[in-house]
Amino acid sequence: MLKSRMALEAFEENGRTHLGESYHNAPYKMVHYGDKKLHQHLEMIMMSASPGMMEGDELEIDIKVKANAHLRLYTQSFNKIHPMKEKGALQLTKVRMEEHSMLHFIPHPVTPYEGSIFKTVNELEIPKSACLIWGDIIASGRVTKGESFQFKSLHSVTKLKVDGSLVLYDNQLLQPSDIPIQSLLHYEGFTHQATLIYTSPFGDQLKEELDEILAGQYQEITFGFTSCGPNSVMLRALGNDGELLYEWMTAMGRLCWEYTLHKKEEEKIQKDLNSPAEIQQPKLEKTPIELQSGKQSKNTETRARHAGKTKSKKKKSVLSA
Repeated sequence: MLKSRMALEAFEENGRTHLGESYHNAPYKMVHYGDKKLHQHLEMIMMSASPGMMEGDELEIDIKVKANAHLRLYTQSFNKIHPMKEKGALQLTKVRMEEHSMLHFIPHPVTPYEGSIFKTVNELEIPKSACLIWGDIIASGRVTKGESFQFKSLHSVTKLKVDGSLVLYDNQLLQPSDIPIQSLLHYEGFTHQATLIYTSPFGDQLKEELDEILAGQYQEITFGFTSCGPNSVMLRALGNDGELLYEWMTAMGRLCWEYTLHKKEEEKIQKDLNSPAEIQQPKLEKTPIELQSGKQSKNTETRARHAGKTKSKKKKSVLSA
């Protein structure tokens, strides 16, 4: 029975995201994912020396993303939940984000072994200017060992608040002995379920793009997506391969990340074009073309007047004759 905790803070300075205060204890640790100077954003990976979560284990994860910071968080491997007698394992994840920050977190699938009891609670609080890309994948068990849906209980709760208002409350209680999980409106014969949540100032715009991006048919998975709140999109997929779903969800998460950066850059360019410095810049009363055109018009008018006077003189001399 272990009570473990991991915590990290990401902050932005001079356009680059850095690791702030962090903490972890055995058997978990959190380290930089690759070269920390390779990206402007921060990449971290959560690792564990344990074979999985045992009976009575509790894991608390605290993530803080400060204003304008960009964080991508990864996991090392599948989260294995071992058999238990009475008391289950608990994982509590708290996310706090500040203005204009970004967080991408799509962990490997949760794999409940036969007889396991597991509860995971995700509490996500963000401002409407932030971007959250959040995923989870639930496996039915060790399918190749014939343990599909042999766990006792798996309870997954995700609460998403935007500017203090509850936008999403996803509450899944899976108890194979009491619920026909493989029937219609549940897993429908599939063994893995994936969920992706995307919320940002561009959520509604992305959903319109997804209507075309995901128009193709996928033989290995089935999926659907919907608006779950203002500028918030929820995608849910079913499949029979945990690695395949993880790769697909990772690709979708990367699409959301790149789309957000693209839209942010568009906003920045538009803001620069409409900045007060541009508006207050002194302007000529006439453009160079207009000035040149005006000069030509004046010369033309002068020549016309001169020609008119000459013509009048000639006419007068004829009359006098």
